[in-house]
Amino acid sequence: MTVHELQAKAEGVEIVGGGQKITFLDADYRIAHKVGLMPLMRFAMTAKQGADADDMEGLAAMYTLIRDCIDPADWQRFETDAIEKKAEAEELLKVVQDVIQALTARPTQRPADSSAGPPTTSENSKAPSSLPEGSGELVSITELLQARSTA
Repeated sequence: MTVHELQAKAEGVEIVGGGQKITFLDADYRIAHKVGLMPLMRFAMTAKQGADADDMEGLAAMYTLIRDCIDPADWQRFETDAIEKKAEAEELLKVVQDVIQALTARPTQRPADSSAGPPTTSENSKAPSSLPEGSGELVSITELLQARSTA
């Protein structure tokens, strides 16, 4: 189960559609259905060690992370556009930020058989959940990952 799916389950809503997109330098690209944790961790570790976009290690980590964010079907077009349009580090890092925000955003549509309001099930009749306490609201990625690993 992905983090986005876990968030949707916690909030009692369904994930709508798919094929989410981001805009980068006036073009739309499909985002990957999920971003792996390892490229993000590699990028974070490289940054923590002092590397940045002016450093080969930092550039390699950023490239790996961005490649993981873009749908493989759109990667070649994205890469070509970034080269031709002379994308800067700030613009490329915004891609990562936008993708992660889109993947972890609260789904906004309730299931079709749902009423307009929140569920009316009483607290006593709800089954215990392995989701983090307070999961009726947005929860941190760390809490979601912890809940996912204990489920």
